[in-house]
Amino acid sequence: MKKIVGVDILDEEVKEKLTTENIYKIFNNFIIPLISKEEQEFLRELEAFLLKEIEPKINLNNEVYELFPILGKKNYIQRLNSYGGCERCNMRYEMLLAMACSIIDPELDLARVVTGVIFANPLFQFGKSDRISEILNQIVTGKKIGCICITEKYQGSDAVNMKTEVLDKGDYLIVNGEKLYTTNGTVADYFIVYGVSDVSDPRGTMYQLIAEKDYEGIETHRLGIQSIPRVQVGQTIFNSVKIPKENILGTKGVGYNNLFSGLVAERCAIIGSSLGIAWLTAITALIYTNLRTQFNRPIYDFQGVSFPITQLFIELMAATELGFRSASEYNKTIEHDHFNQPKFVKYNASFSSGTKYLASNLAQKISYETQQLCGGIAFTDNLRIDKALEVSKVQEIIGGARNIQLYLVSRAIKNMISLL
Repeated sequence: MKKIVGVDILDEEVKEKLTTENIYKIFNNFIIPLISKEEQEFLRELEAFLLKEIEPKINLNNEVYELFPILGKKNYIQRLNSYGGCERCNMRYEMLLAMACSIIDPELDLARVVTGVIFANPLFQFGKSDRISEILNQIVTGKKIGCICITEKYQGSDAVNMKTEVLDKGDYLIVNGEKLYTTNGTVADYFIVYGVSDVSDPRGTMYQLIAEKDYEGIETHRLGIQSIPRVQVGQTIFNSVKIPKENILGTKGVGYNNLFSGLVAERCAIIGSSLGIAWLTAITALIYTNLRTQFNRPIYDFQGVSFPITQLFIELMAATELGFRSASEYNKTIEHDHFNQPKFVKYNASFSSGTKYLASNLAQKISYETQQLCGGIAFTDNLRIDKALEVSKVQEIIGGARNIQLYLVSRAIKNMISLL
C-alpha cells in the first residue's frame, strides 16, 4: 500500500528539534530513574543502534519485514529469552526494547513482538526437537517470520472453544480449520496453530503445533486493515495439513495450558509497545507545543494546552511504573517456575490483563488528545502522531480486546469474596 505523500509544512526550527534522537533524550530522563544501571546501559546501546541502523532504512512505502534481519543481527528481534549466550534477557529488557522500537517505528514493533515474543516464546519454553531449534534460530536472527493462529471466525475472543480439529494419525497429525486476524500471517514462514481433537472437550484435547508455509494445504489471504498498511494480517486456512510429530509443542491437553501461560508474556510485551507509542506522542506534543507560537507565545504557555499535556504525562509515568512492575512479576514467576502453581498463574493473568488494558487504552488516549492539542499538523505525516494513533487502536485489541482484559480482572476481584 503506497503512502500518501503530503506537503512539508513543518517549520525548520521545529523540524530540527523534533528528531527521534531528541525524543529519546527526553524519554530517557523519565525512564532512567526506574531502571537498573545494566538496563540503562542496554537502553542507550539499543537506542544508538536503532538511530544508526534502523531509522535511515525506514521507508513508509515498504512493509516492515525488510527490517527484521537488521534487528536480528544484534539480537533485537526479542529480549525476553536468552539466546546466543545473551545475559540481558528477561521481560524488563523486552519491555525496554518494545518501548524504544515503538518510538522509532510503531508498526515495526507490532510485527516484531508477534514474531519475536508471541511466536518465539513458546518455542523457547516448550520446544524439544532439533527442528524446533532450527526454526527458533531462523526467527530470532530475523531471517524468517513467525505468527500465531488462535482466533477463529465466530469464536472471537473465545480462545477455548475452538473448531479447528487435530487428528492423530500415529506418525503425524492432520489439521483442519480456519484462523483469523493472524498478524504476519500472509508473509509468515512458520505458524503456531492451536486445535482440538474433540470440540466438546477443548481443554482436555487441545494441541499446540508448528506448521510450515511449504506444507501442502495451507492457504493464506490478507485482511484489509487500513491502520497498519506496512504489517500483514491475514486469514489462515488449514486443509488437511500434515504436521510431523517433531513439530509438536503441546501434546493433547497440554496445548491448553501452554496457550494460557503464553498469554501473560504476550500481554506484557504489548504493554511495552503501547507505552512506547504513548511516550512517542506525548514527547512529540511536548516539543511541538513549546516551539509552535500563537499570539507571540509558545502554545504550551496557554493553560488549555499545558495542563492537559501535564495530566497525560502524569498518567503515563504512573502507567510506565506499573508496566515495569508487571514485567518484574513475570520475571519472578519464570525464575521460581510458578506457572505450575494455579494461584500464581491466576495472579499473573489478572495483573498483566489490567496493566495491558491500562497501557493500551492510555496509548490511544494520549495519541488522540495530543493530536487535538497540536492541531491540524498532527493529522498530517509531518508528525508521527496520527500513525501512532492508528497503531495504538490495533494494539488495544491484540492479545484480547479491552473488555476481555476487564473481564479477567473483574473475575479475579470477584474471587476475593471467597476469602470471607
